[in-house]
Amino acid sequence: MTKMHRSNLLAAAVAVVVPALSMPLLVAQPPRTPPPRVFLLALDTDHDGQLAAAEIAAASASLLTLDKNHDGQITPDEYAPRFQTDSPVANELYARLMAMDANKDGVLTVDEVPERMQPMFQRGDANHDGKLTGDEIRAMAQAQADPQGRPVGRNNASVQLRVDPITNSLDVDHDGVFTAAEIASAPGALKTLDKNADGILSADELRVRQQTPAERAAHSMDEWDGDRDGFLIKGEMPDRMQANFEAMDLNHDGKVSLEEMTTFMATQPMGRGPGGPGGPPTGAGERSGDMKPPAERMPENNAAPAR
Repeated sequence: MTKMHRSNLLAAAVAVVVPALSMPLLVAQPPRTPPPRVFLLALDTDHDGQLAAAEIAAASASLLTLDKNHDGQITPDEYAPRFQTDSPVANELYARLMAMDANKDGVLTVDEVPERMQPMFQRGDANHDGKLTGDEIRAMAQAQADPQGRPVGRNNASVQLRVDPITNSLDVDHDGVFTAAEIASAPGALKTLDKNADGILSADELRVRQQTPAERAAHSMDEWDGDRDGFLIKGEMPDRMQANFEAMDLNHDGKVSLEEMTTFMATQPMGRGPGGPGGPPTGAGERSGDMKPPAERMPENNAAPAR
């Protein structure tokens, strides 16, 4: 091999490796189990992924199995999945937050937390005593790690329930509460989903639709906007998303608006997870930590992006 040939090969290798090394390192996140479709599970009594005529007719009685307090309606606290307190991501964040405990007294005080995390500190300080206990830190770490298990909030009802054709048809006023009247009308509401009029709701007819970028943005804002001012600062975002803050903050004013979040979400690919019965909406199972600014995505062949 000639000296000139070796030089050319070295230059080519540098051209590939250096841009790749300059890209931000994204920490792999453990896979998250998507929340179950509790309404489908209650209605699909034979668990075959579709609703037969008999199951549609018995819908009202089946739905009442979700009414845990027997008040005749189904409320978010009865159907919304809750956090698992032993989430690996939450445990990692808990350890990182506790590493800031300079005097090792088991609590965090304001002076031990970086300025960018002050909003998160205020949100986590449940009793407003100016310090975060271990329990408060663990609760905050869980909320930062994975917002998907929270009870339905301002926008969650209109997003999470409306992408599922079952809950979208049953919750007529889209308020997140399934009233006695809506439960009683369930068979008729479900029949509107029978597009081919064969008396059966097939897997395709029950398939959850993808969230739009606007819906994904609204869900994220609802989960992370701790002070409810309509904007996100970096400290309010989960740790896994903070690497994307500059890409979201289009006008570089130090905060992200709903419009900026929607624009960012429009650049992100939807998830490839299951979108049918028993699974989440397509895209709901993707890990937010995998999101990248458009310019930082690797091409399909894994080659370094052209410079």
